[in-house]
Amino acid sequence: MIHSESVNLMVSFFLLVGLAIPFAYTKFNFQNLPKNTDFQDFISQNNFKLTKVEKWKNHQLGIDAEKNKLVYFRNGNYPVQTIIDLKEVKNISIDEHCHSTGSGRLKHEIIDYLGVKVQFTDANHPAKMLEIYDQKLFPSMTAEKAIAKKWIGILQERINK
Repeated sequence: MIHSESVNLMVSFFLLVGLAIPFAYTKFNFQNLPKNTDFQDFISQNNFKLTKVEKWKNHQLGIDAEKNKLVYFRNGNYPVQTIIDLKEVKNISIDEHCHSTGSGRLKHEIIDYLGVKVQFTDANHPAKMLEIYDQKLFPSMTAEKAIAKKWIGILQERINK
């Protein structure tokens, strides 16, 4: 007959192994993920000399005046690294999506998404959206609207040359 002590020991062992396997699997998988490139590495890999740089939350925008290129960089769960040749840009505008909340005097607009829309001179080249703020990722908005307006001005100046 099997003693209850050895049965308890075996059951405890298998429960412990069963609990440890998901943690070991997760740790192993995260070690094998490719490392995200940081902004400075991205800039040096592409040989840019940025004259203006803006950093907020997990986004960065920069402009290389000599090469007339815009660099957009976003870290996080959905990283984006974009280089835009400003010689190929026809128009730049703010793209804002809002919804209203409240009623009467308490009614106000809440921004859900704020981005810079880049339209190209080539009609076959689709417009590019550079996200400045997304409420799904960041529930509070700080200076994003001012950043968008500032960069629209900077970029308008560059494309009108």
